[in-house]
Amino acid sequence: MPPHVSSICYNTSELTTDVRDKLQELRDALGRDLLEEAWFFADDFSLLRWLYGWDFKFEEIIPRFKMAVERLVALKIPHTSAETLDEFNQLILNMTPCAQYFPGGLMSFDRDGHPVFMQCISKVHPKTLVKCDRVSELFKLILTEAFLAYNFTRKHEVKTGRKLGVKIIIDMDGFNKDLLYAPTMKIYMNLLMLMQDTFPDFARNMYVINAPMMISAIFGMVKPVLAKQTQDKIVFLPKDYKKQLCDELGAENVYERWGGTLKAPGDSDTGFLRVGGIAPEHLRYDPTKNPHHIEEKHMIKVNVPAGKTKDFKITVTEPGSKLHWFFLASNDIDFYIKHENGKHVYPRLRLLTDFVPEFGQVICDHPGSYTLIFDNSYGTFFSKDVKFNVFVKTDDN
Repeated sequence: MPPHVSSICYNTSELTTDVRDKLQELRDALGRDLLEEAWFFADDFSLLRWLYGWDFKFEEIIPRFKMAVERLVALKIPHTSAETLDEFNQLILNMTPCAQYFPGGLMSFDRDGHPVFMQCISKVHPKTLVKCDRVSELFKLILTEAFLAYNFTRKHEVKTGRKLGVKIIIDMDGFNKDLLYAPTMKIYMNLLMLMQDTFPDFARNMYVINAPMMISAIFGMVKPVLAKQTQDKIVFLPKDYKKQLCDELGAENVYERWGGTLKAPGDSDTGFLRVGGIAPEHLRYDPTKNPHHIEEKHMIKVNVPAGKTKDFKITVTEPGSKLHWFFLASNDIDFYIKHENGKHVYPRLRLLTDFVPEFGQVICDHPGSYTLIFDNSYGTFFSKDVKFNVFVKTDDN
């Protein structure tokens, strides 16, 4: 069957025999154990997203599916839950003091049950935000936000019997060229790829409003990392967008600020949405205030050639021990940690440390050998210099 038949809004009753056969084939290929761990991807519509997101190519789907599950499970994101819109937005805001300065948030659900996100991207101030927190924390925040929205969507799909997806409004009002700051554009591109790899074919529509004159150039920068299905779902609305937006989503599901009749909770016309702004000085990374900061003289230095990886093994003797790491890299690099049994205890993420070092810890449930991996296998020309420190801490030390 052709891979790009419309993947939007199947009714359960409309799933053809061919589609059901492909779903069963995918289930068999993934296996019962993996699907039990990936309960959040195990239903028909979720698996259908993976099929359409990767053109029904099982050789692409299987490894990416496994990696997406490893990523979410290692970050313990499936243990997170929210029952209401306000609870959802407050949970994300509380994840880090920097959260409110990265725009986003769930505004409502439209008439059919699709989650409606609002992103006032022009309000973000990349040059200050990037100095505040680890890139890994931003990725975890956005993955958590997407996962919670995904769970809302699955619940609505059970009620309606229809395949749904997220609708995103991107408000570019007040756009300025600071948003194209090269180091943060690289982080944003990596984030887009991460989201598509973890939640393929989840977007239903993306509405761009208040687009600047240079939108073609901006879109040209982002387009290479967008899946074909995602590109096809982007709609640029005219200046008088409000009526069309309300016609698409229902005026009762759009905040008054954007032309609807929905009153935002709280005292602001944006409610609990995150609208960005300049991150204050006290939130910016200060090594003297970080008890986990490691001076360079205590770090190991390695060079990771293009197309290669470097790893470091450390032995944990007592279950419940904490494995700590801290590193700096000369450019973005994939980093992950796995146990000798093959399980990822920290997922593969493409991280940049130009402004804030990467550090963290995991509780080691099992004794044995743990491997920290710095992966530059995606690089084609340039090597990466990495300085790192790793140690194990038990309750006794």
